[in-house]
Amino acid sequence: MKKIRFIAAMAAMVMAASTAMAQKYVDASTLNVQGRTKPSQENPYFRVDSEGYDFAEEHIVRYCRYPVGVYIMFKTDSHAISAKWTTAKRAWGNNMTPIVQRGLDLYIKKDGVWTFAGVARPSMTKDVHKYTIVKNMADGEKECMLYLPIWNEVESLEIGIDDDAAIEAIPSPYKYKVLTLGSSITHGASASRPGMIFTARMSRSTGIDFVNLGFSGNCKLQPQLARLIADSEADAYLFDAFSNPSVKEIETRVADFVRTVAEAHPDKPMIFLQTTIRDQATFDTKWAKFNDERRATVRRMMTELAKKYDNVYFLDSDTITGTDHEGTVDGAHPTDMGFNRFIDTWLPKIEKILKKYGIK
Repeated sequence: MKKIRFIAAMAAMVMAASTAMAQKYVDASTLNVQGRTKPSQENPYFRVDSEGYDFAEEHIVRYCRYPVGVYIMFKTDSHAISAKWTTAKRAWGNNMTPIVQRGLDLYIKKDGVWTFAGVARPSMTKDVHKYTIVKNMADGEKECMLYLPIWNEVESLEIGIDDDAAIEAIPSPYKYKVLTLGSSITHGASASRPGMIFTARMSRSTGIDFVNLGFSGNCKLQPQLARLIADSEADAYLFDAFSNPSVKEIETRVADFVRTVAEAHPDKPMIFLQTTIRDQATFDTKWAKFNDERRATVRRMMTELAKKYDNVYFLDSDTITGTDHEGTVDGAHPTDMGFNRFIDTWLPKIEKILKKYGIK
């Protein structure tokens, strides 16, 4: 009799565990997809529809499809949140974590603060992924923000919740938008996970949406990028625009680039950041010479342009990621610690300018 009762109890426990783990999946595109500049009809997670811009660089066209800084807003009373998603067939980058390249990053509002809740780890061998991000949560409704990968297209995404739970879209938490164009640093290399790229971190800390237009290695003041920014409405414009172009490209392109954007948005602030001092230049004399020439060219030309245009600002610094050479993963791209220093350097100055325009 005791044996029968034991078996029955074990069966009940197994059934209860099975019930607790039962989930249903919802297409994430039916929720609130945020962080896009020009939504595409082809794919709900593409940042930009590149049609009509005639980008000469294949990488820029591809990066328009990467959901860098894109996030899903929803609320649910589920005790667990999972994800199933597919990504394109792409090679892995060697200076970034798998999670930032193909994974998902979940934040849940706790006591009014967006708080890290967990990541969805991608498969290392397949393009189809499935992972439970967080489980065993307390009863009650949770407001959620799910960041998408920075280094691959997302072809499909489903969010898993308890079988008896509800899920629905919620509005963006941000009132103002700052469109941020830049290099691989803006793109997010080499943060540890999608929610740690500097645009996402500055958004959560300020309540201002810093929308990401990072084009790793390919942000070179091209007229097509200037036209994209000119065609895009925002409350302000932020530029990490000098890490990729050569000295000659800066000299021949920056004035036209600024003019194109300033004429399209004459009353909006345009904030340009000095490029970082590359740690490769510490011992490599050729890099050091290029580094100094480029920064000097940027300083000279942007100082002149900031005088010419009332709403153009240039922020300069020699300590962007620190002076101890410990802030990058490879001499160029910030780690999370490097991004801490990047934000500490720039954000107070950016906020001071934005407040002049009532953006706070």
